[in-house]
Amino acid sequence: MNQSVELPSVDRQPRVRRSTYIANHLRNMIFTGALKPGDRLPTEEQLCKHFGVSRTTLRESVQMLRVSGLLDVTPGRGSFIRLPDPSVLMKDLALLGQYGTMNLGDVNALRVLLQVEMVRLACEASAEDKKLLQGHVISRQGTADEIEETERSWHLAIAKVAGNDLSQTMLEALLSMQRTERLASFEDADEIMRTMGVQIRLNSAIQEGDKNMATRVIASYLGGSTPQFKN
Repeated sequence: MNQSVELPSVDRQPRVRRSTYIANHLRNMIFTGALKPGDRLPTEEQLCKHFGVSRTTLRESVQMLRVSGLLDVTPGRGSFIRLPDPSVLMKDLALLGQYGTMNLGDVNALRVLLQVEMVRLACEASAEDKKLLQGHVISRQGTADEIEETERSWHLAIAKVAGNDLSQTMLEALLSMQRTERLASFEDADEIMRTMGVQIRLNSAIQEGDKNMATRVIASYLGGSTPQFKN
């Protein structure tokens, strides 16, 4: 169970609280299967050194994951990944957003991490599975509500093609938290055209299995840098 865990590179950190940044990275590793139920996290000393933070900051990150039901923390033994309950995760995220613990920047930073990995996995899917993306075409003729719904269903279709139900549930929660801002953006004709262009480029990259292009397109669209992971 206690397998070696490969942590992501942290050369460039987004402008969010450091404790949230670390929690987001670890969440993403759990959602994408890099960390599995029963795995033990690296020691507190190892994590502090890797992320360049104090024990206090790291413990805040661990507490976020424990409250989310993603970690079992046992004094003297360490922190172990537990099987997450999607309903608990969604409720926890909603509360974080409602009470300001997780602001919109935090939400988007987590979306970047989650969706970069999603599109990478989608590139590896079969040609038959990738056909699902063709059924969610954004049109500039639609209302803001219609475009938001189509864009949401498109993102969720990518998650489905990627083959991770937990990630799909997580993304649905994050999109719901951003709905007001996303609706407002689709009142702008330029933003609609930008989104249409992104959809064409991203679908094409996924169809061709071009992981580098796909991850760059989605990260740029969401306004973040492409996370760097060690091979």
